[in-house]
Amino acid sequence: MRVTPLWVEKVKDKDDQEQTIYDVCFNADGSQLVVAAGSRVLVYNTLDGSLIQSLKGHKDLVYCLAYAKDGQRFASGGPDKCVVIWKNTLEGLLKYTFQVGGISIFLSCSVLFSLVTLR
Repeated sequence: MRVTPLWVEKVKDKDDQEQTIYDVCFNADGSQLVVAAGSRVLVYNTLDGSLIQSLKGHKDLVYCLAYAKDGQRFASGGPDKCVVIWKNTLEGLLKYTFQVGGISIFLSCSVLFSLVTLR
């Protein structure tokens, strides 16, 4: 089997340095791919691979993402002790900061799935 990529994205920061991609998730209908790259959340159109928007809500790396089952919200989290809940319209809805020390990254990633389903 031969795979042909539809698009290849070299994710770079403002200093033109390539960033590591830590997590990805699709929205409910598969039309958008959300990517945790560096300290940004990148949202791509899956039909043509175009970047829809680069979201800035974290002061440090973004390690984890989760999309709500209803497709109305998604969440991002990382070692900056923050979880950001985003609307599917790509606006920030809520930013929650944990007051926990060294385990904050594990806590933020594991709590994403429960926070993103809040109504």
